[in-house]
Amino acid sequence: MEKLFNILNKNLWIEVTPSIDTKDNEWIVAIYKRKDAEWMPEMTEGGFRTAQDAYTWAFGQIDYEKI
Repeated sequence: MEKLFNILNKNLWIEVTPSIDTKDNEWIVAIYKRKDAEWMPEMTEGGFRTAQDAYTWAFGQIDYEKI
């Protein structure tokens, strides 16, 4: 949870949600960036087996892409 608050200070947020269109219970992740008064999606990705896999990918993208 601490990692989420750290990225919030950088005007970033990660949202992870289950996909309702798959029978394999996949997870979808979105990375949002705050621009003025709005949160705009920067990246999205799907097909994760677990919510933790989705969060791991998102934190890696933030570190790698320097979002």
